[in-house]
Amino acid sequence: MRKSYLFFFFLFFLNTLNAQERVIPLSVSIFNNGTMLPGAGYAGIFSKNIHPGITLGTSYLYGSGKRHELFQTLKLGYFYHHFSQHAVQLYSELGYRYNTKPGIFVQGLLGVGYLHSFPDVQQFTLKNGEYVRRTNLGRPQFMGSVALGLGYDLRKNIKIPISLFLQYQFWIQAPFVNKYVPVLPNSAVHIGAIYQLKYGKLAVNSAK
Repeated sequence: MRKSYLFFFFLFFLNTLNAQERVIPLSVSIFNNGTMLPGAGYAGIFSKNIHPGITLGTSYLYGSGKRHELFQTLKLGYFYHHFSQHAVQLYSELGYRYNTKPGIFVQGLLGVGYLHSFPDVQQFTLKNGEYVRRTNLGRPQFMGSVALGLGYDLRKNIKIPISLFLQYQFWIQAPFVNKYVPVLPNSAVHIGAIYQLKYGKLAVNSAK
């Protein structure tokens, strides 16, 4: 049932992108993730240990004005925390972006989604008096996030359809360990880029 829900959600998102008939924003970011609350680590946001991750995504623009944009993202991510877990993320965010004339922008995002985690340690179960290694199929979990970002749109001055951004994301993972740590706080610092892939004009030309 969960797989069917995610599949239909993805199809719906693709249909809304096709309805735009302008560009498809393609984003990629690398990030460092830490199990900590805001205020910990370096500068209150960066984990002292390296737990690398990568995120790929796209977005749909609901509406925009001279300085404002309201949009929805769809993102697929992966990160690795040594001796703790591997995890795959699939989530969507509602975002607001404020653009300035020089091309600098600030944005805030609020997201929810699905996370599938795999323990990075061997697990055993007692069977017939012996400990047998358990198959590591991982487990489904919930994730919720809030993020703040700062970026620069290269289209403003040098006409390249790329935006660069730095983003801080606080997110929770639940349930993590029942009756011990039911909700795990995480902080991630992303460095990434957004490429505006044009496809409307190409589709018209190919039709001719």
